[in-house]
Amino acid sequence: MASARRRGTPAAVAADAVALADQRLSGASPSPGLVGAAAMEVHGVSKAFVDPHGHQLLALVNVDLAIETGTFVSLIGPSGCGKSTLLRIMGGLDQPSTGQLRAPAVTGGSGGGGARSAFVFQDYGLMPWLTVLDNVAFGLKMARVGKTERRERARAWLARVGLSGFERAYPEQLSGGMRQRLSLARAFVTEPDVLFMDEPMGAVDPQTRLLLQEDLLRIWEETRKTVVLVTHSLDEALLLGDRVVVMTARPGRVKLDLPVDLDRPRTVATTGGPAFAALRNTLWGALRDEVARSMEFS
Repeated sequence: MASARRRGTPAAVAADAVALADQRLSGASPSPGLVGAAAMEVHGVSKAFVDPHGHQLLALVNVDLAIETGTFVSLIGPSGCGKSTLLRIMGGLDQPSTGQLRAPAVTGGSGGGGARSAFVFQDYGLMPWLTVLDNVAFGLKMARVGKTERRERARAWLARVGLSGFERAYPEQLSGGMRQRLSLARAFVTEPDVLFMDEPMGAVDPQTRLLLQEDLLRIWEETRKTVVLVTHSLDEALLLGDRVVVMTARPGRVKLDLPVDLDRPRTVATTGGPAFAALRNTLWGALRDEVARSMEFS
């Protein structure tokens, strides 16, 4: 409890920083309200990091956000605004300094060898000593799924991402795009309720990125999993998302929650339409000043 924190400790410094930021922002417009039947909700979440010398860095302040079950939500904002920190908090990899997280789709149990949540990162996170097939099946192995079943499910997902025939290959033998498709297969094979994606296509070339976006669109249409994506790309955020959440410069908070009213299914060709262009202009209008402000701190 806060009352039990000793003054001068990292926890106390972080709490003081959050409280000060909350006071400064008390006159700001409120973030979008929370809704019912959500896969996860964060309410009043702030996060401060403290180095060993007691210096604090406030990453997030007073964030309210609800992620509805079965939706695809894109998070976008300037570099260093706390997008990845918020993603890690929602996924249970980090704890907020203050505020509440309600995430039944992440913390509950699903049974049947399924995982409640999975992560896909920019750096692939593959195990170089395992074959392609064994990389995909690894999560199922940890969930104690039988060898025959986990290999059947792994092969099925390799087929869905176009990697049939590479089962015995190793990650180093694959291109960057193939490795990222392998990461997608490894995440989806565990049948997560929520998939957290942190710049998953940031390391590939632009052409491969377009193909991966269409792969992800197709897979999401088939599975309708709850997905939270962190990206710096306006087009990617709009093409993939049902909503795009714009965050302010550090300390990050929600500035705009933009519904993406574009028909599904979508393809890369969707980005060429006038409705898409209008949404992009709205998004950049909300983001431009925040990017400029973040550059003042860099």
